[in-house]
Amino acid sequence: MVGTDVANGDRHGLDQTPLPSVSYGVTLLGKAQVTNPSGAGLRRHIADVAAYGDYAFLTVYREPTCERTGAYVMNISDPKAPFEVESAFIETTAGNYVGEGPCVIEMANEHFTGALFIHPNEMYAKADAPDPTGPRQRGGINIWDVSDPEHARLLVAHAGDYTDADGEPADQALAAYYTCAWTDSSTGRTYVSFVTDKPTTDIVIMEITDPRDPVLVNALDLRVSPFDVTGAPSRGLASMFGHAVEVRRAGGRYVMTATYWDGGYVLLDVTDPTPGNVSLIARTEYAEFDEERAKRGQQVSPEGNAEHCALSPDAEYLVGADESIESYRLIGTITSGPHAGAEYVAAWSPGTAPVDADHPVSGTLTFVGSGCPGTVPPGRGIALIERDASILTGGSAKGCAFQEKLDAVIAAGYDAGIIFNHQGPDAMQQFPTASKGKIPLMFVNRLTGLRLLGVPGVTAETAGTTPTPADPAVCATDVRSEFVGWGYLRLFKTDLDGGRATQLDTYAIPEAQDPRYATGFGDFSASHVAMDPDRPLVYATFFDGGLRVLSYGEDGLREVGAFREPGTDFLGVTIHKIGEKNYVLVADRNFGLYLFDI
Repeated sequence: MVGTDVANGDRHGLDQTPLPSVSYGVTLLGKAQVTNPSGAGLRRHIADVAAYGDYAFLTVYREPTCERTGAYVMNISDPKAPFEVESAFIETTAGNYVGEGPCVIEMANEHFTGALFIHPNEMYAKADAPDPTGPRQRGGINIWDVSDPEHARLLVAHAGDYTDADGEPADQALAAYYTCAWTDSSTGRTYVSFVTDKPTTDIVIMEITDPRDPVLVNALDLRVSPFDVTGAPSRGLASMFGHAVEVRRAGGRYVMTATYWDGGYVLLDVTDPTPGNVSLIARTEYAEFDEERAKRGQQVSPEGNAEHCALSPDAEYLVGADESIESYRLIGTITSGPHAGAEYVAAWSPGTAPVDADHPVSGTLTFVGSGCPGTVPPGRGIALIERDASILTGGSAKGCAFQEKLDAVIAAGYDAGIIFNHQGPDAMQQFPTASKGKIPLMFVNRLTGLRLLGVPGVTAETAGTTPTPADPAVCATDVRSEFVGWGYLRLFKTDLDGGRATQLDTYAIPEAQDPRYATGFGDFSASHVAMDPDRPLVYATFFDGGLRVLSYGEDGLREVGAFREPGTDFLGVTIHKIGEKNYVLVADRNFGLYLFDI
């Protein structure tokens, strides 16, 4: 999820019990640690990986601070002895961080010949804070000439969508997340696609045939016609937004795979990426009950959270990773008012106090409005807080970040906080925040928030347009936790001509479905996948669970290799050829780069 102050797998930190090492079916050749140029250390610092020639690029997440973010340049000419080229660090503009989804593309046309490194920019400065860099210096994508990777040259900074949620011109580009570039071999035109945080259009396509002059070609919202990608709000599948995109040639057309969180995995025909010409090929839907929990005798609704996916080289299979970084699900029940008895799912912020059998959350809520500093009245029990629309959209109205809301309700004496989403097209989204504090903080969608405020008759369809009442009759609630396991992989058989994607199998690492490993050992969710170009193998990262190698086909997913050592925390993964041989490159969030022989 892109947006201000949203958690990304930082549940346990580094003070955890390491699991035993495992290594079979894949061989570690070399690894290289990076040096944070800000001096702030490497805790949850590395995000993703891309590569060109004898070099890899490791992108920098916002942790532990948002100082000097960008990408590390790693020399991988000798896979057994990779090293950082410290002088080549690629730094993005202050006020931005890169995060996940960089890409590299080689081009040769009348405008440019060489290699481009493209990365997204998310924003970390508050929308109402003085801008340290001025207009047109945040969000969007940066395009670098890395034909000489040790001396990257910036060609364009912050190219992107410069309109706000109402379609009006804006001083800053929308924050960007995940990039994928491709050249249409029939036209010679080169494009880049990426995800934005705009509530009304969240997948952007730009033409970069002249990389110094990107042109916006299209902006897609898969929630509306002709795509109509929907979830199932009644089962908690209500967070609908683009997360990752990838484009590749399949026969005579170009196919985009897009992860759409609770909307599942989507395949689009982008052969002609202009407005009105992108079409839906197929999309997936989640089953009534979570398959991995059903194997263990538990009937619980699926989590959703389609995070990353990849097509097989022959485009006949799709492997997707559901990223659920909470092994326990918070189930709330409204205990008074017009919606008494209604249940809801809440997203817990992992940097805050737990909600479990020893720490229940129960009682009547106090509505504190936006919960910004200076506006929260003293109180006890549960503070109900409304999210600011201006923080997400970059609007001019004054608002405050999630951390400020949490700090304010703690200072006012409350024992727990529940934030509900703002009015608008994304009202049904919910997600854990990255806030940290000594009391529990939960996030719920707007439907749940309005029901907790005692608004009668509100539905999932009307929640986004229903205003917050001025004098609500706030209700009471109980919140409990239930073990549901971590996220896992899904295998689909794709039929691009028939417009189908049929699920064949799921795969979770054992620890991810065992409550004994639910806390204190790390994160065990599936995260990223990469498909072997020559064999029916997929390489998948599982954070502290390490790297897994799986065969895929009509008989499903079968583990054939694994690597984990104490301290590993794997996120990004890619397959890259060095010389005449392919290798697996993995980004370790707390360390740097790992290279594996396949």
